[in-house]
Amino acid sequence: MGKITIKELGEYRPGSFNSLNLNRLKEFVTVPYYIDWYKSKESNKIFPIFLQELSDLNPTSFHIPGFITRNPFFDHSRIKYFAAYKNGIPAGRIMAFIDYNYNKEHKGNFGWFGLFESIQDKEVADKLISAALEYHRENSADQTIGPGKFNAGGEIGLLVDGFDKKPYFMEPYNAPYYQDFFEGYGFVKENDWYSIHTDTTISKDYMDRVDSIMKKLENSHRNAGSKGINYRNVDFKVMKKEIQIIKELYNPIWASINHPQQVRMTDGEFNVLAEGIKAVALEELIFIVEKDKEPIGVSVNVPDINEVIHEYDKDRPALPSNRFFSLKDLRRDLNIFNRIQKRLKQKKFSRVRILILGVKKEYRKAGIDLKLYYLIKKNSIKMGITSGSASQLADINLDIINPIFKFGKVAHTWRVYSLKS
Repeated sequence: MGKITIKELGEYRPGSFNSLNLNRLKEFVTVPYYIDWYKSKESNKIFPIFLQELSDLNPTSFHIPGFITRNPFFDHSRIKYFAAYKNGIPAGRIMAFIDYNYNKEHKGNFGWFGLFESIQDKEVADKLISAALEYHRENSADQTIGPGKFNAGGEIGLLVDGFDKKPYFMEPYNAPYYQDFFEGYGFVKENDWYSIHTDTTISKDYMDRVDSIMKKLENSHRNAGSKGINYRNVDFKVMKKEIQIIKELYNPIWASINHPQQVRMTDGEFNVLAEGIKAVALEELIFIVEKDKEPIGVSVNVPDINEVIHEYDKDRPALPSNRFFSLKDLRRDLNIFNRIQKRLKQKKFSRVRILILGVKKEYRKAGIDLKLYYLIKKNSIKMGITSGSASQLADINLDIINPIFKFGKVAHTWRVYSLKS
């Protein structure tokens, strides 16, 4: 037993109200460190970089150039953060938000929740979920959906299978008993999302066949070049131009029925995402496909920086401060960031995440995706990368899932739930 309290950390409403600050956001960010399951041998939890997480969750005007930014997602979303305490000790958290752009695009009154955490206590979980639902009802939402940070363009779903495998960069990871909390509360499945893991052993037979096909095509008049299709890496020297190209491809390709919980990104959101990816990316792993010099496809793949975070934290386990200004926490972030930059220069990673891969509808089933997988594998192997994760892939997106199943296996399954008010 024990006294359970739900603390309202603050709320933000676009252009009208804000009771949040960076100290309250940091209090929210540090809650997972109090979840005992993450300290167990079974856990593969990798904690985020504090400054990046704070920037993702920051709706306020406060920013520190180069360290803390404001997320433009909040230009069209209202949000409230909650934390649970049991006997005065952090015991859980949840964020509840209304995305007006999502509701307009999906023609409904949806409320979202995300970043749920709880100790293994049903009462704590129920109180957190109820707080989120009450916020949705107060704001006229008639259906709650989640979890998400903040939709399918970010980190989507509750991990329900694959707890024995380490998550790659920007892949959600949570305790296994959360599924019981939500289903016990009455939430029902909307759909699943997958990660497909591949390595040089799993994919060898299939990729050997692909290699043979590609070599034959390269020596044939039927190759991609003769059709006016060109595959190239991005050029970081003209990154603004490259980001614009990827942005113009992204929304039309991903805002389709094959991508549930997706919503079109605003220019501001995409620019922030692109700058964040650029900070951990390598030119050799980002591809743009052009047809007669017109962009028709894109693949963005990033080295798995979770490798570096895990290596750093496992030797320095520590409980972070729940206050924004902490020299210890800042030192952790900067040390990890410097190690990432060093590894990027050395091109020394063992894992890669296939983050974005898409082709305009009229050019699908033309073998372009196959060629992109071939190029990703070829360039990854040159760097010593031996395994990869393609994620997050919706269970209804058969155009992508079917070919990837040929050279990989499902590693993680994330579930999106809904509950009608």
